Amino acid sequence: MRRFLFLNLVFFCIFSAFTFGQKSNPPYPLNFGIWGALNGNRLSVDLKYYYSDGTLARSIPQSRLGIGLGFGGIVNIPLSKSLVLTGRLGYNSLSQDLDFIYYDYGTDSYTTYEDVVNVDLAYLEITPGLLWYPLQNLKQLYFLGGIEIGSFTTKNISNSYILAEGEIPNVKTRFSLTLGAGWTIPISSNIYLTPEVSLRLPLTKVSDATYVNSVAYHNETISLSQLRFGLNLTFSLPKVEEYPEPYKAPPAEVGFKEIVGLDRDGKLVPVERIKVEDTRYQEYFPIVPYIFFLENQTIPAPGTQVLSNVGETGEFTPERLPFDALEINRRTLDIVGWRLKNNPRADLTVTGTIDNSRREKENRNLAMERANFVKDYLVKNWNINPQRINTRATGLPSKPSTSTVPEGVEENRRAELSSSNPDILAPVLLEGENQRIADPWQIQFIPYANVYDSIAFWEIDVYQGDNLLKRYNGTGQPQTLYWTIKPNELAASSVPVDYTLLVETIGGKKYKVSGTIPTEYISQRRKKVEDLPDQTVTKFSLVLFDFDKADVSTQDQDLLNKLVIPSIKYNSTVKIYGYTDKIGDDEYNLKLATRRAEAVKSIIQKARKDVKIETYGVGERTLLFDNDIPTGRHLSRTVQIEIYTPK
Repeated sequence: MRRFLFLNLVFFCIFSAFTFGQKSNPPYPLNFGIWGALNGNRLSVDLKYYYSDGTLARSIPQSRLGIGLGFGGIVNIPLSKSLVLTGRLGYNSLSQDLDFIYYDYGTDSYTTYEDVVNVDLAYLEITPGLLWYPLQNLKQLYFLGGIEIGSFTTKNISNSYILAEGEIPNVKTRFSLTLGAGWTIPISSNIYLTPEVSLRLPLTKVSDATYVNSVAYHNETISLSQLRFGLNLTFSLPKVEEYPEPYKAPPAEVGFKEIVGLDRDGKLVPVERIKVEDTRYQEYFPIVPYIFFLENQTIPAPGTQVLSNVGETGEFTPERLPFDALEINRRTLDIVGWRLKNNPRADLTVTGTIDNSRREKENRNLAMERANFVKDYLVKNWNINPQRINTRATGLPSKPSTSTVPEGVEENRRAELSSSNPDILAPVLLEGENQRIADPWQIQFIPYANVYDSIAFWEIDVYQGDNLLKRYNGTGQPQTLYWTIKPNELAASSVPVDYTLLVETIGGKKYKVSGTIPTEYISQRRKKVEDLPDQTVTKFSLVLFDFDKADVSTQDQDLLNKLVIPSIKYNSTVKIYGYTDKIGDDEYNLKLATRRAEAVKSIIQKARKDVKIETYGVGERTLLFDNDIPTGRHLSRTVQIEIYTPK
């Protein structure tokens, strides 16, 4: 039976080690200290008397409970998340009185003796074992299993009728099975107080001796079991306070992912240089016939119109406007006023609209007030007869933008211009004999900033020499700068273009990177000296499409027939680029842009079958104009037609 218990203990230890050995984070660190115990000892002595022939004459068993003390040292070594290897070295003592009745047999009778036997034992123990902490939510509790190995140092017996006073003979090494439980109480960061109770079941006898005389012989066995109430006080090495190293952010990375330009085939390619060429250049710029307003307001939205004061319009003429469609359309009211003044018989109709939201619907006069604002401006600033201007009001425009996004809602708050005279809203033609045209004509600076801190401010600057050409700034992550190079914007020299990116964090750190793009200037004089080919470039941005449409209106077909087709010579090359605004999916917009270019191509090809025509869908990959304002989005819903004609 005892062998069976021992094998079960061994199995338990091996099973626990394999079950929990792979886990980490032990419940307590390695600790060591002292222990003391109050032992409840059960001492059992069995005296057996035999006749000389070996027959059992009498058996006198005796058991008594006694109390002893123990103390020693302990060490606990964590093995895994649940298992701790424990080792105890200690000293235990007990002294116990046993009452015996002895029978001395004579020839015809026997004599009875009563005696008190005092047993005095003490031993040194070594107890290897395992502590098992099975519960993670109650990690103070553990169970103990081990083997106690003891060597008796005191083994006296006295006042025995059978033995003379002295040592107990034939004392054996003590082996006992140790089973118990305990509760670890951390009383500080490295001190632990542990009450523990354990049962020591003997696997061997204390002694087993046989004594012989002439008449008979007897056998005496002594065994010891123990219930121990202990208290352990252990210490772990003080933890060295481990301060984490200060966080070191990776080095800041600020720069440009790439700098690309739109080539003549409608593809975005890396910009290695900018070619600037003197060319006879003509460009037609469309007029967006809308004046846009803020929500529930009757004055144009900021940045959409330049409003002149009375008396400031005398020197205005459309021919002096810059080669910039957005800037031209910021002067729509003055262009229309100038043309009405120079076409006394022309009329104008102004239709005020609303975005159909609840707030604007509640203002019943809003649409008419918007129309009247346009009329009053033309009458006061351009001295136009009010009888020539008709005003009307409606709800949503007849061709509204989408109402599902804020940009579309913003575009529906407007005043629409129309006239029976097509010259009033005709495109603006700007031309020059020697205009400096850049190739690529648009460059995109695509920045990045990995600074591991909130960005308070960023700015991209583009210079040529000391001349600031473009500046774009904001907060948060830097955004792509779309730089459309207007005719004559670059100098008549080969001075390179410099660009910088400045990023400033909320912590005050500044990061700056810069770069240079070489330029090559080809003047008319150089063309003659080097016999370089020359050509005339005529550019049209006439066709403006309605939101999400690729149909060419009747009015735009008339413009193509009147202005574009007559400009195409037999040796011209026509390139048509389709664009969209930023609203919607990129892939969808690319297909929409291609359909727009193909629609214009089919109209031109019907009139000029012998001319080479190339179409390119660009979509929103290149935003022609500022799409944060409604005028810029309308101008982006276009195709650009470029006609290259060798001289």
